[in-house]
Amino acid sequence: MSASSTVPSTATRRSVPAPDAFTTAGAVLALGCTLAGTFLETPWKDDSGWGVDFHGHGGWAALGVNIAVVAVSLVLVGLATARARALPPQRTAVRALVLAGLGVVAIAVFYLGIPSVLAAGAAGVALDARRRLGRLTAPATVALVLAALTVATAVYLAFTG
Repeated sequence: MSASSTVPSTATRRSVPAPDAFTTAGAVLALGCTLAGTFLETPWKDDSGWGVDFHGHGGWAALGVNIAVVAVSLVLVGLATARARALPPQRTAVRALVLAGLGVVAIAVFYLGIPSVLAAGAAGVALDARRRLGRLTAPATVALVLAALTVATAVYLAFTG
């Protein structure tokens, strides 16, 4: 006996929301920073000058790990920002602050690209809270400042660290 298409399904499917533009931009920046930090030789890293060393820095394995970590970060931060936007705006601002704080803590593993994704997600959520409230709250302001500092630090460390 076959299942009929007229019988309603008892299983509920929850779709994964697409990441917002801020989180996606953070992932693109993170990918650029991880690739620059891994494969780019700069005078600031005690190298002789500018160059690219693909095989001496892990090659395809390092490239695959970098892309996978940024992709997983994009999905997880995308889920967190979607859930934060579903809350009242005051709580959304606090969630932005939490994401920004996690981005600051993630600077310890800057070479994975996680800080930029977290910071961009925090900025997007903070600006969403501002749009819905009509003003920028203290947690959202602190989140934006932390996000900007986190991104600047991640870019700096990609070229010097």
